[in-house]
Amino acid sequence: MTIITRKEQRKMTMIKRLYRTVLAAAMALCLALSAAAGVRAADYNFEGVSESGYYPSTDYEDVYDAQYNYGGMNTVDFMNAATSPYGCTDGTSIGAAERVTLPGTGFSAGSYGVLFNEEIQIAPVVYDAAVTPYVYQATAYTGIDGMVLPDGSIGTVEIPSLKITVKVWEGESTESMAKGLGHYSMSSCWDGNVCVCGHNRGAKCAIGPIKDLNIGDTITLTTVYGTRTYSVSYVGTISYTDWSHLQATSDNRITLTTCLANQPEYRVCVQAVEAR
Repeated sequence: MTIITRKEQRKMTMIKRLYRTVLAAAMALCLALSAAAGVRAADYNFEGVSESGYYPSTDYEDVYDAQYNYGGMNTVDFMNAATSPYGCTDGTSIGAAERVTLPGTGFSAGSYGVLFNEEIQIAPVVYDAAVTPYVYQATAYTGIDGMVLPDGSIGTVEIPSLKITVKVWEGESTESMAKGLGHYSMSSCWDGNVCVCGHNRGAKCAIGPIKDLNIGDTITLTTVYGTRTYSVSYVGTISYTDWSHLQATSDNRITLTTCLANQPEYRVCVQAVEAR
């Protein structure tokens, strides 16, 4: 049996009292800090705080009617020309078409300007692998860099059967077509599908007679890269809202469009593929 002396008992009592005092002080300090934090939280005011650079999911869904995709592309990204992967603005008229080809893009009605803000219904393309196996072919494209000739043109189109020889100028504009053919700036300048347009009448270099071309007639294009000969494969009348013939291709071809006399809702379209 251990015997504790009075001196040791007094010492233990003092230690217990000191412990209780320290514990009580610590508890009081905690309560004081909690109360202060509560006051600060209650007094915090969100009014006047500037908008943040991100979208909380609930707000984003209300604004854009779409769930926010953290770490990936979102609806808002396609509405900003600086961040959009397609490089086009929302609801903006673009006089000269963008220099990128968007699959399934619909171009608006108008003369030769281009709009990207119309909703066009595109029928989905269905491939039956059992009938026609799908084989990917990259589209061809040649930019205008280095192609401008001393007179400012970028080439010459010749149609022997119609006795037409006309220069090509960059841009599908009135100024270009007053001098010759206007080159659709969204299309290729050499490899791939070279697209041009011109007046059908009332101009020095009108190309209205292209409606009389026959399948197999030849068209040549001469540029800084040389001369390429094409064979006419399509002559038709299309709607003035039909821009499908201007899509990029993997083969080399030339596409010509002009107005149809007294029928402003239609265009004459001629396509010719490279002769082999």
